[in-house]
Amino acid sequence: MGISLKNRKMLWGRSANRCAMPECRRTLVEDETETDDPSIVGDEAHIVAREEDGPRGHSDLSPEQRDKFDNLVLMCKIHHKVIDDQPKEYTVERLHQIKQDHLDWIDANLNPDKDKQKDEEIYATYVDKVADMADFENWKNWTSDIFGNGQPQIPVERFDKLASLNEYLLSRTWPKRYDKLERAFINFRVVLNDFLTVFSKYREKIGTDDYPIYNTEKIYKRLSNYDESAYQRLSDKFDFHVDLVQDLGCELTRSANYLCDQIRKYLSSSFRMEEGVLLIITGPDMSFKYTTIRLEFASNKFDEIKYPGLKQFMETRHERGHHFGKGVSPDYLPMKFE
Repeated sequence: MGISLKNRKMLWGRSANRCAMPECRRTLVEDETETDDPSIVGDEAHIVAREEDGPRGHSDLSPEQRDKFDNLVLMCKIHHKVIDDQPKEYTVERLHQIKQDHLDWIDANLNPDKDKQKDEEIYATYVDKVADMADFENWKNWTSDIFGNGQPQIPVERFDKLASLNEYLLSRTWPKRYDKLERAFINFRVVLNDFLTVFSKYREKIGTDDYPIYNTEKIYKRLSNYDESAYQRLSDKFDFHVDLVQDLGCELTRSANYLCDQIRKYLSSSFRMEEGVLLIITGPDMSFKYTTIRLEFASNKFDEIKYPGLKQFMETRHERGHHFGKGVSPDYLPMKFE
């Protein structure tokens, strides 16, 4: 998985964005100019290498432990190369001491804002949890079961993780430092809650014991005897439900992308810059083609971005961007997630 946002925030924030070498301690982020973005001239160096055959790589540390704050030290690119080229000189013990001396020097000389650092580490913890439990890395793949074949599905394990994430976000205590970031978290959570609630209305478990799946039940098949009017009524209800689940999936994707924007603005400008925005894939359509879609809010104003609640969302979903259905059904009001 690599270095988490929390560990990255701990490393750069507590190190004051400076090289840990006492003879250096240069600032490792060059300010932006009128024409260019800021330039990062430092590296997140591993004390015990990430790989066993790397510098100081022979260790009992697990791959996950190797990417944690305790095993990282901030270095300029020159000193990063030096410590990796000279691992016998710069042993694990010596690098830990260099790092600790640097942190002590910062406390004694720079008067760091520890409250701000603590708050940002809390936010970063929440970001890592959301990115993991909502599986940002595989968003397009796992949501393809929602947008494909006209019958939304979610593996039970994925659904349970999303339900746990819903409760996790609901129970958070917020530092109240970055209001827009917190509102983005909460907005994502509210959409997620309605997505899970609506999806659950007609869910049925299929699959195997090893890989159970929640499937959208074809409710028109409940009829024991064919009745054309009853069949059409249930068929229309099924189609409405599928469209609403998919539209909430679109809104969830837009909300997740908005949350990522706020994370980049307030916590880390590089967050998911390499991976890019979350995408969805729909299809196959009548010509057996799949379509990849980018979903973002058209406005930057939170009053227009904010999820309006299920009833108003059903009324206005066609105005919020890519959508599948329209109209309001009283069958979904009110609803409670279980």
